[in-house]
Amino acid sequence: MTTTHCHHLFSPITVGRRTIRNRVALTATLTNFGHDNQVTDRWVSFLVERARGGTGLLISEIIAVDPEALAQQAIVTGFDDLNLSGFKAAAAGVHTAGGALIGQLWHPGRQQLWHPSKSPMGVSEQPDALSWTVPHVMSTTQVNRVITAYVDTAKRLWRCGFAGIELHGAHGYLIGQFLSPWSNTRDDEFGGDIDGRTRFARHIANGIRAECGNDFIIGLKMPGEEGVAGGIDTDEAEQLTRRLAQSHSFDYFSYGQGNFSLSLETHVPDLHFKPGHFIDIHKRMRAASEGVPVMALGRINTPTLAERIIKEGYGDLVGMSRALIADAAWAEKARSGRSDIRPTVFDNWCWGEVHLGKPLAEHHNPYLGINGEALLEDRLTPASRQRRISVVGAGPAGLETAWVAAARGHQVTVYGASKLAGGRLRLDATLPGREEVGAMIDYQLNKAKQYGVSLQLGQRVDASTVMATAPEAVVLATGATLRPPPSLAANADSITAADAYVVRLAPVVRQKRVLFFDMDHSVSAYAVVDLLAQQVDHVVLVTPRTHIAQNVNYCSAIGVHRRLHQARVEIVTGHDLINFQRGTVTVRNVFTDQESEFLAVDEVIYATPRLVIDPLGSKLPSHVELQRVGDCQSPRHLMAAIQSGHFAGLAL
Repeated sequence: MTTTHCHHLFSPITVGRRTIRNRVALTATLTNFGHDNQVTDRWVSFLVERARGGTGLLISEIIAVDPEALAQQAIVTGFDDLNLSGFKAAAAGVHTAGGALIGQLWHPGRQQLWHPSKSPMGVSEQPDALSWTVPHVMSTTQVNRVITAYVDTAKRLWRCGFAGIELHGAHGYLIGQFLSPWSNTRDDEFGGDIDGRTRFARHIANGIRAECGNDFIIGLKMPGEEGVAGGIDTDEAEQLTRRLAQSHSFDYFSYGQGNFSLSLETHVPDLHFKPGHFIDIHKRMRAASEGVPVMALGRINTPTLAERIIKEGYGDLVGMSRALIADAAWAEKARSGRSDIRPTVFDNWCWGEVHLGKPLAEHHNPYLGINGEALLEDRLTPASRQRRISVVGAGPAGLETAWVAAARGHQVTVYGASKLAGGRLRLDATLPGREEVGAMIDYQLNKAKQYGVSLQLGQRVDASTVMATAPEAVVLATGATLRPPPSLAANADSITAADAYVVRLAPVVRQKRVLFFDMDHSVSAYAVVDLLAQQVDHVVLVTPRTHIAQNVNYCSAIGVHRRLHQARVEIVTGHDLINFQRGTVTVRNVFTDQESEFLAVDEVIYATPRLVIDPLGSKLPSHVELQRVGDCQSPRHLMAAIQSGHFAGLAL
């Protein structure tokens, strides 16, 4: 008999007239797995694998309801018959696996930012908050036409076997534009008071109900807090919820935060938000929903937190995306009490990738959207011949190589110079707002222990030490180090690499002025600046680029800017570091070559492109199979490090 953990989370729930097997829900997740606006096998597999992994309710990524809603080629269409076979495959696969598939219906309205020829249509004449694009204002006739488009798309999904639909009215998209007094200044029947501003959503839901019947789930995702003056705050959201619940047209409500203003930071709350950051909003909406189930979402990843949300009445369903991106089998592992859930760390890497137009990617899930993903990690193909393998370097690339190779039957020894495994990532986890990234190292160490990897930590090894155990293959994962700024004068006073500064963790000395030279633009670089701002009186941030945070996804970059401005960090763009002598820093404008100085600077700290550390490669015997992984191969980002290690472990 299988013991079920998290009893409240894994109890069934009735949504509308349909019973869902548990309270775990995949929230709509943009994947860019579509192609030419068509459903692909990977689009389908992403959903099916999470159903196989135990998720109860699965909401598809956005489905365009109208030709004018098309954004780019990866967004699939629901307004025509192009995707009937793909939708049928997704519905059948999810339902066969025990889940219920919901299609998210979407129209961007004035936020039509991506298509070169589609005209943005707006509820009112206000510009889009991100691009300041001014839409054409929808006439009442156009409003009614779009209502029909939503209904027709829902009917198409119903015929394809979907369990229901979710109307996307959050993040400032079209339905949200009608709901919000910030964006809706209409004077016809679709504007004005709450009754008028909810009419668009109510008419869509009523039309869908009439066409698809009472057994078809109709959900609504809307703002719980828009984060702009004059927009939907929690009081307004509560009133909207009451009015919408009274229509008896909706089977659940879901609440996303923020819109395309600077409040977009709250759309995907990162490591600077607390776990379950918005659940108090959801609890308040649940009290106003008149018994209609409410989905709590936003930075939820542990079974303990998810169970608490259900048990203590914060929500009836727990919506997750990033946790289920990291581990398709999250639900089944949580239900059975397994401790090997692959962690997500909420640094929004995955969000940044899709909003660059790339397919969805996650640091340590190389099987994302692949058929069999939910079980593939447990089915690593045994090696044809067991071998002795030495891995030099106990950072994320080395540890990933080690546990994967050991899981396939090899005898693996890992050598690490530090007494603590994790390399630069473990160092990163000591910085403000970065503490949770250490969970990835902990996961790798647990896997290494599970498969019998021998860890030899706290010693720097040479070629003779590595060869003493007669390995048949050696993997170098020795990482990289920050290089000195390239334009710095040869006779400059000593300056400090950001990594070295963090290792040193200098005591707080408020009366200091520090200049941080930024050629890295990563979240880790700005975490060092956050640390500096806590320790010293004045921080100057200088970069040769035209603006900062270029390697940070947009949502998290908003937080970077907010924290730096609140800490009164002086930001200087477009300048190169030329010299540092006797407390004077000389910088040069990269466009004019004009030099200027910063006086009374106590210390200069830099983050720059890295140099490979490879002291052993040329000293190992030529007969030994040699591989390099992670930064030792090419200094890049964390996903490249982990996944290069993973595939090296598969290839050994």
